[in-house]
Amino acid sequence: MDFSLDKSAVVDFARPALNELFIKKFKFRHSRILIVVDAGISLSPGANAFGVERVIRLLRETNVGLWHFHADVAMHSGGAFSVVANPVGTSAKYLAFRFNSVLPSGSQVIDSYDQIWCFGASGPFTQDDELAALTTWMNKGGGLFATGDHSTLGEGLCSRIPRIGTMRAWSNAQGVPPGGGQDRIDTNRPFNAAEIAGNEVIEFERQGDTLPQKINWVAWLTHRHFPWTIHRRPHPVLCHPTLGPIDVMPDHPHEGVVFDHVAQPDVDIPAITISNAYNFNGVTGNEYPTVNGVRPLPLVIARGRTLSDPPLQHEKMDSPAKVFSMISVYDGHRIGIGRAATDSTWHHWMNINITQLETAGGANWEKIKRYYLNLALWLAPSQYINIGFQAVLIESFFAYPGIEEYAGKLSRFELGLTLRSHLLHYHGPCWVTLFVLDHLRDFNLKFHSRFIEQYLREAPQLRERPPRPEPCLSCPSPEGIEVMVLGGIADSLLQNVLGAGDFEERVRGIEKLDGEVMRKLIAQGVRGGLSEYVALHESDIKRVSGMFDGLR
Repeated sequence: MDFSLDKSAVVDFARPALNELFIKKFKFRHSRILIVVDAGISLSPGANAFGVERVIRLLRETNVGLWHFHADVAMHSGGAFSVVANPVGTSAKYLAFRFNSVLPSGSQVIDSYDQIWCFGASGPFTQDDELAALTTWMNKGGGLFATGDHSTLGEGLCSRIPRIGTMRAWSNAQGVPPGGGQDRIDTNRPFNAAEIAGNEVIEFERQGDTLPQKINWVAWLTHRHFPWTIHRRPHPVLCHPTLGPIDVMPDHPHEGVVFDHVAQPDVDIPAITISNAYNFNGVTGNEYPTVNGVRPLPLVIARGRTLSDPPLQHEKMDSPAKVFSMISVYDGHRIGIGRAATDSTWHHWMNINITQLETAGGANWEKIKRYYLNLALWLAPSQYINIGFQAVLIESFFAYPGIEEYAGKLSRFELGLTLRSHLLHYHGPCWVTLFVLDHLRDFNLKFHSRFIEQYLREAPQLRERPPRPEPCLSCPSPEGIEVMVLGGIADSLLQNVLGAGDFEERVRGIEKLDGEVMRKLIAQGVRGGLSEYVALHESDIKRVSGMFDGLR
């Protein structure tokens, strides 16, 4: 590689060189997404399009750090399967697609992709041979997102897919909310003073205005500080790096609902079923399997709230206020299979709902847009996420802060503070926690599980905690663990391949890196950072305990 040594152009140097390194030596590429739609979902551009054209373009055109995405489209239907050589814009590449469709080369279409996003309407039901192929793909690490709308919209495409089929209500038998009447889920919001006062009707078309609905994100990370302050963060899918929690969504007069681990009386939905097994032409298994004592379960990360009519006046008539579960995720990476996610409605994604929000711009659109991109990153294979993090990590050595701040004489704690601050600026605290968690998982599964049990809401049951207002006086800070793990990784790279601050030495060192070297250096860094953190924590407890000697 031809690396420029002009220190005045460090930033210009870093990213192209890293792209070359990670594409050639780390096999880093786009995360490939297949968007599967029923015939009722439009792929055409336009403000009033009843489809997902804008989201497809967003995925293709936007990077998240060094991560980037490729999106193709498949039309799920009967008939003779065919491939369009050069689809125009966001039109379908695959026609009459089924999940077991085979290319002329003999390979299955879905094996060319590491994510599948399903937008189901009124299309045909998936068959057992399709589900056998799709389930095998998911269990090998493929990430899957699926959504529909009210009533049975999406049932045919999505309702029998393992995990997805029980994470969201798709059928009348599951109690899916209707499109009309008092039992519908109407999230449209009043736009002006007359509508707020109940003096004017909230029109159906308010779904496409510039005022989104507020949603309630559910705490993912929780940490209690002395005396009684509780710090909470949303799930990474609902985190914007600079604007904080993603707390808005486009609204709509009749949404669907996702299942929770408790019943939802407002919308007459029972608790989720987690005991199902599947058998698709001999492809068998438990829907929510246990591996090495770890059993991930779906997690609701956002809830919606409707507004009561009366006193408001919705165009679709009276409906009482309701609270319902809106977005659910499943972290299969914890046991080596694919992640999954589902949403109450595709109207959170459609041109007709988001065009005016995008035109208005501002924080609301930035948050909603980031939701789509976050989901694309979170559903990507574990290795893809890790390699992208490693690229961001190495990039920090060749730009600010590393070019000025990283030095061999700094402690792991000091290095970790600098690196964590850099990562927070671009990715926010939720994703930094997830990046660290992924490397803890690869380093030590038991400690990874204990970290989750201590800080994260990754299971339906509540963890044992001291009764309020009693604080945990010796609980370690999750941020402190993150600082020491990141500091250990930075120190490992400094000491072994990227030098102690000399720019030319770092340039030569980058040539030594490949996937296996990075894995070893990161494991060494995680071990060193955690060991130093344990020693510091034990020293602190011993010192503080000495203050109270003889007082019992």
